[in-house]
Amino acid sequence: MKLNGFDRIAFIYDFLAKLVFNNSIVNSQKYFLNKIQDYSKVLILGGGSGQLLVELLKLKPNCEVCYVEASERMIVLSKNKIKRTSMVHFIHGTEEDISRSIEYDALITNFYLDLFTEYQLADIIVKLQSAMKPEAQWIVTDFVSNNKWWQETMLKVMYWFFRITCDIESQQLPEWDKAVEKIGVKEIESKTFYRSFIKTSLYQF
Repeated sequence: MKLNGFDRIAFIYDFLAKLVFNNSIVNSQKYFLNKIQDYSKVLILGGGSGQLLVELLKLKPNCEVCYVEASERMIVLSKNKIKRTSMVHFIHGTEEDISRSIEYDALITNFYLDLFTEYQLADIIVKLQSAMKPEAQWIVTDFVSNNKWWQETMLKVMYWFFRITCDIESQQLPEWDKAVEKIGVKEIESKTFYRSFIKTSLYQF
């Protein structure tokens, strides 16, 4: 992923998400946050503008968070949203910049896996697994395709938009759930939103 690709739309990202999906994006991302254990070391990849971070710290104020975000402007927005920054370590970077000296208890990748091609995704998931403790929790929230015409149309429009504005490489939604299953990660629970177009899953390594 390229650094600062989402800087162009950082200031309107939340507005666009709410305009198109109402509250489904926010509700799906926070659905499993209460399942994270207290005092966990949590790795968030692609946290966006900080709404997720606010919800996590509200529910789990004792968790230590590593917040990795490729957009510098998104990090600024995230910092402005929280009062306590001592429990959050902000990293301007990608999955390549995850600390190898720390093993995390929980991982959150919301609307992150959809940014990559099928080929890239396999390598990225293996890298993420190497940063986690045995039996660590993993929350994945993302779009899923059910072969419905309106979903396919929305996906084409979204990928076109983000390719033009943010220079992402992927041109179609990867089968991220199958890619996760290939490494033997166990799905504990899942829930769908927005007429099954959005899925959030709780996995265990």
